[in-house]
Amino acid sequence: MAAKKPYHKENLRRDLLDAGRAYVKAHGHLNLSVRTIAQQVGVSPGAPYHHFPDRRSFLLALATEGFEEMLSGTREVTAGNMSPADKLKRMGTLFIRFADENRHLLDLMYESELTTPTLDPQLQKYQTLGHQALRQHIVDAVGGLSDDEADLRVVAYWSAIYGFSSMRKKGVIHASHEGLATVDIADALVERAALAALVF
Repeated sequence: MAAKKPYHKENLRRDLLDAGRAYVKAHGHLNLSVRTIAQQVGVSPGAPYHHFPDRRSFLLALATEGFEEMLSGTREVTAGNMSPADKLKRMGTLFIRFADENRHLLDLMYESELTTPTLDPQLQKYQTLGHQALRQHIVDAVGGLSDDEADLRVVAYWSAIYGFSSMRKKGVIHASHEGLATVDIADALVERAALAALVF
């Protein structure tokens, strides 16, 4: 039997989250248990509870890290020198790339017990920040929009981007579709969704 890894308060939380992220990437979150993650890290079953009082809090921490990664990309785009239209498209492209690379994590972030039947307030905060960033780029690109119109355009754009990512993850959309094999479907989708969001 392998020796237990010493419990170091300063790094156990990070070790647990790294192991949890790897588990979710490989298997999804549905069967994840804190006990299993503790075993993978090499600590006693009770050690993780110094940092995460229950499974839900652990899942929430993993989802929060995913949103923080996306928000970091959003901040970089917002601070850049691109036009508002290009910033809008860049954000769409970054999300699709993140979704492709973190398919199971995306389920945890958007379609899990953390979001249904009630959206966790922490995750709602991140979703609101994302909505506001998209909204600002649309407003900056198209002057004179009412608040309702700006919000509607955000919802339409986000629906196209998220819907595409979800459908591709499920195999509904793929490059072998007739007429799509010679184009980058993701880039084309972002371009058209942005065009619709920015029409005068």
